[in-house]
Amino acid sequence: MERNEFIKSLGLGVALVCTGSCFSACGKKSDTPTPDPAGGGTPGTTASVDLSTQILTVGASLVVKSILFIRTATGNAASSFSATQAICPHQGGALSFIQASNYIQCSLHAARYTTAGSILAQPSDGGTTTALKVYPLTISGNTLTATT
Repeated sequence: MERNEFIKSLGLGVALVCTGSCFSACGKKSDTPTPDPAGGGTPGTTASVDLSTQILTVGASLVVKSILFIRTATGNAASSFSATQAICPHQGGALSFIQASNYIQCSLHAARYTTAGSILAQPSDGGTTTALKVYPLTISGNTLTATT
């Protein structure tokens, strides 16, 4: 085998090895659930609130595990509460409930949402946002639980 042929065959072998390594490194996704980049927490997880000590009055809110819990009415029925993602889908700003105006607002660009997750106002930076994820609620005793 001549020198040129040897170098060409060596180059082809190295290229095949590098290509195989690249494909194996970026080929398989992890089986571990990853947190939702839109702020909804890890899919299938739960967050709970103790209704005997937390969010006692209409308009009270609390963030637990990237879920914004809001008391929207009196009583301890699931329909008296709302649970949405706590991170704005526009650019990841923290969301908070503005009780006086009865809407959820982003701390970064003032996008506004209803407690049912619908968009009231687009972000002030000229960008656009999407509706908030709203999570189902259950009550057992004094424990309010949302599941992502």
